[in-house]
Amino acid sequence: MVGSPGEIATPRVHRCPLLFPGDHPGRPLTDSQIGKHLHAVGIRPKQDQSTALFTVATELPAAILARMLGVHIKVAVQWQKASAGDWAIYAADVSRRNSS
Repeated sequence: MVGSPGEIATPRVHRCPLLFPGDHPGRPLTDSQIGKHLHAVGIRPKQDQSTALFTVATELPAAILARMLGVHIKVAVQWQKASAGDWAIYAADVSRRNSS
C-alpha cells in the first residue's frame, strides 16, 4: 500500500503480463503455490474439478464426453455410471419435452 500519514492507502499497481505473478519478477506462480492460495480462501481445486467432471458426465453422451476431454470411451462410460448419469434416460426425457 502506498500513502503518507493522513492519506488513504491505495494499492500499488504493477504492470505485469502474468495473470498470477510469483514471488520472483517475471516468473508466474507454480501450480502448488496457486493451490495453497486457493486453499487459504476455501477453494478445493481437485474436488471442484471432480464435481464438474461428474456433472458433465450426467449431461452428455459418453462418446461426446470422451472426445471433448480426450479420454478413452470406456473411461467416459465409467464416469457416467459413477455419476448415475444415464444419457439414454436424459435423451428420452428431452424427446418427451419436445413433443409436448
